[in-house]
Amino acid sequence: MSIAAGFRAELARLARTRFDLALLTLVPALLLASMAAMIFPGSLRALKVVVVDRDGGPLARQIIRNVRASPRLDLVGVTPQIGPALSAVRREAAQAVLVIPPAAGLLRDRQPIEILYQAQFLAAGSLASTYLELATADALARAAAQQAQLAGLEGVRRRVPGLHIRLLGNPTLSLEWYLGLLLGPGVLHLAIAVTAIGSAALLMEDGSFAAFARRTRAPATWLIGRMGPHVLAGTLWGALWFLWLTLARGYRLEGSLSIVVAALFLLFVATVAIALLLIAVTRETATALSGAVIVAGSALAYSGASLPINGAPWPAQLWSAILPLTHYLHLQMDETMGAALRPVLVEAGVLLLYPLLPGGLALWLMTRAGARR
Repeated sequence: MSIAAGFRAELARLARTRFDLALLTLVPALLLASMAAMIFPGSLRALKVVVVDRDGGPLARQIIRNVRASPRLDLVGVTPQIGPALSAVRREAAQAVLVIPPAAGLLRDRQPIEILYQAQFLAAGSLASTYLELATADALARAAAQQAQLAGLEGVRRRVPGLHIRLLGNPTLSLEWYLGLLLGPGVLHLAIAVTAIGSAALLMEDGSFAAFARRTRAPATWLIGRMGPHVLAGTLWGALWFLWLTLARGYRLEGSLSIVVAALFLLFVATVAIALLLIAVTRETATALSGAVIVAGSALAYSGASLPINGAPWPAQLWSAILPLTHYLHLQMDETMGAALRPVLVEAGVLLLYPLLPGGLALWLMTRAGARR
């Protein structure tokens, strides 16, 4: 069978070519290991903050005690002036500033308590802001309860229903889990695109696939088999990455790991399809590799997972919809939260279009070259 013949031929080539074999084995291992080391601490801790205390009363002192007691915050300074606090932020000596206005302890007719955070480091700044808000809210609740007790029955108000917020998919606010879900598939997406182009480019002679198509029986199916090791390598490394995050690091996937692994397989089938289209259209290895970097390298930024794509200009939304990583990450995030089956099937259906449309076009361009000569 031509698919099996192409698969065996590629395995034999990889066994002979140590560099290409390393691109499928050693390089992904090093990339994933380095990423695991970088995000290993998990949640950010000891986020440096400064408190601007313009009140000096009991409420302000309670807020400062709460900030000091928070395991996620590191109080690096208390000052009555806003200038030194903003200077600390500009020096990157602090990620956020809490401003307590004068007469804050009156809890009535007062200026609001402000939280300022560094938006250039959005993750650290927003987390510091969240923990400052929690510390402040606790102190305000205690102060309100004390004033109600002092006021007697007149200060007792009707209890309102409580509000409970539950974070879906990442309840611990772990950057390791969040970034691991994005970086692992994203890096492998680019790596497999590069190896697939490198493998297909070896079939060209004088910038054409004509000779390959003429001498190969059923060249389209043979080429599908040749891409098999690349798809399987990407799927295997992606599965190992998820096992590392879930079994070794203890993060919980609410949905099915089997569905995620199947989605990884579809992602790398789509990756190979686009890689073949790039080399079939450009007929030049360097240009095709540059195209792979543009497609796969920009995929994380335009996937909507790291930065919101809703409301972006229509070219950005169109580019996001074209990229296969966008649909894989939608499926993966749905499984992370344990979503229903219907959205998973929709994204899987979109991923199946890539081997049919760009993949089919690539195979037609390659085999047509042999038929014309």
